[in-house]
Amino acid sequence: MTTFRSAWLCAVFGALAACASGGGNDLTSDEAAAVANMNLGAGYVRQGRYDLAIERLQRALVQNPRLVEAHSTIAFAYDRIGALVDAETHYRRATELDGDSAEAANAYAVFLCNRQNRWLDAEPYFRRAAETATYATPEVPLTNAGVCARDAGDTEKAGDYFRAALARNPTYRDALINMMEVTYQSGNFMQTRAFVQRYLAAHAATAPVLLHCVNAERELNDRAAADRCAAQLRAGFPSSPELRELEERQRRDGR
Repeated sequence: MTTFRSAWLCAVFGALAACASGGGNDLTSDEAAAVANMNLGAGYVRQGRYDLAIERLQRALVQNPRLVEAHSTIAFAYDRIGALVDAETHYRRATELDGDSAEAANAYAVFLCNRQNRWLDAEPYFRRAAETATYATPEVPLTNAGVCARDAGDTEKAGDYFRAALARNPTYRDALINMMEVTYQSGNFMQTRAFVQRYLAAHAATAPVLLHCVNAERELNDRAAADRCAAQLRAGFPSSPELRELEERQRRDGR
C-alpha cells in the first residue's frame, strides 16, 4: 500500500522553497520577518525538532497571519506531536486563505484520512487539489484519494481514482502499485499482470512489485513466469520482507 507522508513532505518543503525565493523587495518588514521565521521553523521540522518549529512558526503567524505556508507547516508540526485539534485548525485555515493551493488542499485531505478516517470530508479537498490548473502533479492527490477511499472500504471508487491518476501520468509508481493491489484483491489477475508489466517497463523492479508478479502469475497458472519473478526477487532483494513472505508461504502451502 502506498502512503501519503513522503508526497506531503515534498509538497510542504517545495512550497516553502518557492516562497523563500520569491519574496523580493515587495515584502513589508513584518512580512519579511514572517518568511524568515517560517523558513527557520521549516528547518526545525526537517530536523524533527517540532517544539522549536512551532515556536518559530507561531512568531511567523503573528507577523503575518495570512501566510499560507506557515499555516501548512505548523499544522504538520502539530500533527507530528499529536496535537490534532491545532493541526486541523491550521490545515483548514491554509485552504481558506488560498483556495488555489493544491498543496494545502492535498495536505488537509491527507490529514483527514490519516488521522480522522474522514473520507467523505477529505474527498472534496483531494479533488480540489487535482483540479487546480497550475498544479504540476495532479496524479499525487488522485492517488491519495484512491488510498483513502480504499481504506474507507470503497474499493470501486479507489480504482476509479487510481485510473484517473494514471490517465494524468501513465507511469506514476504509486498508482501502478495500488492498481496491482486492487485488481489482485478483486480477482482480476490478468489486469494485475498488465499493471506489473507496465510498471516494469518504466521503472526498476522492487520487491513489492515482484511479489505481485509471483502472486498474479501463480493465479494465472503460469508457473514459469512466477518462477522467473521469484528468482528475481531472491537475487535482487534477499533480505526483503516480501521474500520472507514468499518463502513462508512456500513452506506452508508448498506453492
